[in-house]
Amino acid sequence: MSWIGERLWLLWCFFWLLSLLVALSSPFEALRWWAGWKKPPPEPLIAPEAPSQGPFAVYLTGVAGFSGDFLSRRERGFLQRLQERVPGLQVVDDVFPYSATNNPLDGDRLLRALWVWLQKWRLKIPNNVFDLLIIMHNIGQTLVSSDRRYGPAYNSGVARAVAQRLRQKGFQKQAVYLVAYSGGAQIAVGLAPHLKKILECPLYVISLGGVYTDDPGIRAVDHLYDFKGTRDHLMPSLGWLLYPGRWRAAFFSPWNQARRSGKMSWQACGPITHIGSGDYFSAKQHLPDGTLYAEQSAALIAALIQR
Repeated sequence: MSWIGERLWLLWCFFWLLSLLVALSSPFEALRWWAGWKKPPPEPLIAPEAPSQGPFAVYLTGVAGFSGDFLSRRERGFLQRLQERVPGLQVVDDVFPYSATNNPLDGDRLLRALWVWLQKWRLKIPNNVFDLLIIMHNIGQTLVSSDRRYGPAYNSGVARAVAQRLRQKGFQKQAVYLVAYSGGAQIAVGLAPHLKKILECPLYVISLGGVYTDDPGIRAVDHLYDFKGTRDHLMPSLGWLLYPGRWRAAFFSPWNQARRSGKMSWQACGPITHIGSGDYFSAKQHLPDGTLYAEQSAALIAALIQR
């Protein structure tokens, strides 16, 4: 083996070792916060807005998210289209769902320098191999959210952050719509019982390509609406493949009980993929009738909120 091959082999081994470390340490942040060993980062001093009569939507990004302040331009464009279609809609889009304390990857963290370096490389070279470390961190947090042992602590922390931002937006016990993409859908279902207990309001989950486990939090959701592209095959199926509670044979699982009660609705939304130029937020790809994918996603969700 040449010296170049040896270095590439060492780099590959280091990458997977680091990935394993990230995966194994996933529950620690939530446990440290729950035990009182680590305080959540201080919230910015934002004066509460005047009470709002409009509906409220909380956007929870997918597992490629980096912080509450960082969303892709396509996601920003989608949320802008949604607000244009629903007059008075108040959108909370600055909660980082992959942290129990709303702590971004470039926040107060032991590996902050690593995450900042990875984000810089991501902005220079999108979809590079080291993107996987950010994605694996967030997948690990998604699994913590669904875990029966650690999930309640994790989900209550995210619910606390969401409730705080809603109140700053002038929330007055209106219905709240958790608009979630990919793994954000599992976080939405997991935090539902905690958020409903805090806010005492109707709670709906609307997902685009949502990935769910058999989380018992589904019982607290008033209704779940799931939109899925006909070319989005693998990711939304992961929850069904990995969690037997999603199988029809698990007759008394929370998921199947909610399904039988009529609390879930599914709808195909055209030849949309999970990621890439043809995803739910694409402003380049068109449906056969000429509608942009991002326009259709915004229109479908706006129709639910206005109804």
